[in-house]
Amino acid sequence: MKKKLLALFVVLTMTFAVVLTGCSSSSTDDSAAAEDPLADGVLTIGVDDTYLPMEFRNDQNELVGFDIDFANALAEELGVTVEFQTVAWDGIFNGLNAKQYDVIISSTSITPDRLENFAMTDPYVANGIVLVSRTDAEPVTEFAQLEGKSLGAQIETTADIAAEKLKADGGVNVDIKKFDGMLDAFAALEGKQIDNIITDIGVAMHYVADKPDTFVVSSDVLTNEPIGITCRAEDTALVETLNTAIKSLQDSGKMTEISNVWFGKDMTTDINTELIVIE
Repeated sequence: MKKKLLALFVVLTMTFAVVLTGCSSSSTDDSAAAEDPLADGVLTIGVDDTYLPMEFRNDQNELVGFDIDFANALAEELGVTVEFQTVAWDGIFNGLNAKQYDVIISSTSITPDRLENFAMTDPYVANGIVLVSRTDAEPVTEFAQLEGKSLGAQIETTADIAAEKLKADGGVNVDIKKFDGMLDAFAALEGKQIDNIITDIGVAMHYVADKPDTFVVSSDVLTNEPIGITCRAEDTALVETLNTAIKSLQDSGKMTEISNVWFGKDMTTDINTELIVIE
């Protein structure tokens, strides 16, 4: 009887060890996958699809724009497929931290504040904010001239943050109107519901090129905040991988090609990396 019990104990012990080994292996694999967002062969990207010409929906409701072409080229360089998840800008960073997607490729300016809270790649396109006026009104060349006027900005963008800071520091009596997307802001400017807009230079260039008789970039570039890919703070290895891919796309001329399509000039090489941000 004791021998049988001993034999049974040995069998159960070995079985339990095998189960534990299997669980340990699975846990390790899951952990490794969590540490490498590319392990599944898919790069999932959070994007706000209302930001022409960077990311938006065309007449066929297809997701297009500079960042979309860039993301697809990046995925090809990495040897993975790409999936886009559209999200409103004011929730895009929370979605990243909640692991709803791997990265943000959605015109995210590199700023000191974001560098404290996220891991960001090297810049892949130059950027700064400007003021836009209507051609039928006196152009506003500097922020102080917005006294008594209204100014449109997309909510929680660096342009919105800068406008609030400049208003407070300069004591400028300007009514800052918040919009969920720049499509609505430019429609309001064209409809004379607001007097001016503050936004990224690439966005401003697009609307001016589309309607040169209606809009004009009226100020100098007020900041220098080039755009990078945003990753979660712990994904530093992913940032290194992405930086290598970005450099390869720049060296091959692919970035220049994409930039010429959407901006009519190259904004992706010789990028000034010295941050001049109003926040």
